Amino acid sequence: MMENTPSSPLQATNSYSWEQLREMIASVTEQMKDTDRRIKETDQHMQETDRRMQETDRRMQETDRRIKETDRLFKETAQQMKETDKKIEKNEKKFWKRFESYRKETDRRIQEHDKLIQEHERQLQESRVEFRKQIKEITNRFLSQSGHIVEGLMEPSALNLFKDLGFNIVGCWKEMKATNKQTQRRMEVDLFYHDTTEAVAVEVKIKCEKEDVDHFLEQMSHFKEVFPRYADVNVYAAIAAINYNRDADQYAAEKGLFVIRVSDNDVFSLDPTQKETRVYF
Repeated sequence: MMENTPSSPLQATNSYSWEQLREMIASVTEQMKDTDRRIKETDQHMQETDRRMQETDRRMQETDRRIKETDRLFKETAQQMKETDKKIEKNEKKFWKRFESYRKETDRRIQEHDKLIQEHERQLQESRVEFRKQIKEITNRFLSQSGHIVEGLMEPSALNLFKDLGFNIVGCWKEMKATNKQTQRRMEVDLFYHDTTEAVAVEVKIKCEKEDVDHFLEQMSHFKEVFPRYADVNVYAAIAAINYNRDADQYAAEKGLFVIRVSDNDVFSLDPTQKETRVYF
């Protein structure tokens, strides 16, 4: 006996053939494979994306860590800079305080040094003035004493020299001085040999220069103004020196003066000359 069995959909459907069904199954299978492949690719993409997201997250965490570390370092650096600024400001105040103290001390020492230099220069100047004064006094004393010695030695010798030239000498004045009260002109003659009508005024020098000759002649041009008592006397001029520089003796002779020399052993001599060729005042 045959059992009644329900018919399958394929049996109940007459719209598709087996061939069509196989194709449909194959198509569905292929679509499922493609879908599975896409799912796998999608899964791989998602895994890669997840890996990248994890890497990005790790990098972001590292970046955040570095930002925090940088911020910490920045804060520490700012704090250190702040402390350094305080130290610098403190040291700067100390420096300027020390500098000001050093400057004041230096100024004080410079002022003291300047005062010492000024005092030293003042003392040195006073010493120079005193030294020059002493040298001048010693020189003048020496020249005065030397002049007096020469005058003392020359007085008797020159007396005979002038007598040999025809002068009738009756006396000799030493250091004859006078001043004209009206003109206030003053004059001094070292040795003055005189008689009633003629006289010889002698200028005595240790060392004679041409300038000394000119000065003596200029003085003699005023002789009778200062010594009016000899207004009627012919007064001749003579110069006597131990040393004559730059031919001063020849220069004096050319100017009309008697020239007296000192030879060995303090012997005085008069240049050979005629009284008539000498000038008188």
